[in-house]
Amino acid sequence: MSRKPHQTGRDARKAFQAAARDLWPAAKGSLARVARPCGRPEKCAACLSGKRHPMWIFAFRRRGRARCRYVPAELVETLRRALANGRKWEKRLTEEGVWLIERYRRERASRTLQE
Repeated sequence: MSRKPHQTGRDARKAFQAAARDLWPAAKGSLARVARPCGRPEKCAACLSGKRHPMWIFAFRRRGRARCRYVPAELVETLRRALANGRKWEKRLTEEGVWLIERYRRERASRTLQE
């Protein structure tokens, strides 16, 4: 996934777009399995006995505030893959930032030598 030092801007853009296609779907957050009482604890035999209902939640941040959403069991594997892709995507974006700085420094050094 790392960029070649001799790649042009156009080649780098194509490689970046290909990486984006390969890393879809992507998400940022965390997935956790929790146990909670249901919405009707006074009528539920499991809740009355002290047991709770296992469920999955997706925790994330929106506008700086922590949020979470219930995740249906059939969506758990897709969300796990999206979270793994999100971590890879975040790493890729960091690499792009480093590459941009290095490219700027090389161009600045070559301009200084030409003057």
